Amino acid sequence: MALFALGRRYQNMLTMRQVWKQSAKQVTARKVTAHQAAKAMIGITLLSAFVIWLVFNLNRVM
Repeated sequence: MALFALGRRYQNMLTMRQVWKQSAKQVTARKVTAHQAAKAMIGITLLSAFVIWLVFNLNRVM
């Protein structure tokens, strides 16, 4: 009985480590995705600001 209980605990520990490793990989992937999304939003914002600035300046010239 004791060996069975120890075996189950060991198996549970291995399973928990695998789950932890998978979770850590997912967190890393989500951080990368969030960073790329933030960079894209900043780029779109800068591009939009440039286009708006260009439109206002072209209106003054014409």
